[in-house]
Amino acid sequence: MVETLNTKLGCRIDTSDIDIAHRLEKGPDGKKDIIVRFQSRLLRSSVLKQGRVLRQSGIFVKEDLTPLNLEVFMSVKRKMSDEVSSVWTRNGVIFFKNAQEQVTRVVYEDYQTWLDLPWPKRTTQ
Repeated sequence: MVETLNTKLGCRIDTSDIDIAHRLEKGPDGKKDIIVRFQSRLLRSSVLKQGRVLRQSGIFVKEDLTPLNLEVFMSVKRKMSDEVSSVWTRNGVIFFKNAQEQVTRVVYEDYQTWLDLPWPKRTTQ
């Protein structure tokens, strides 16, 4: 993993920069994700910020969110997909960009509003 990050990002990450890393249980797609805890918050932020670079090579990085934050994140992403163009997190804070390209931070007081919105109906194929 360290070698892959160094190759793809062109940076210098050493095994001593990682506190712990291990595989998670298989997800619905049958893949085992890897969770990593970095020694440095600065290095962690640096890797997360370069997520687009990694995504182009098939590696997806994301924050490990609390169950509540994950549910709100998915609500923002899926419940109003016609009005929300992108959603991301930084240090556990959820942000989204609307159709007019305005960036908005989802504050805790708005969590219940997002959670109360209905899920979109699934279309059968």
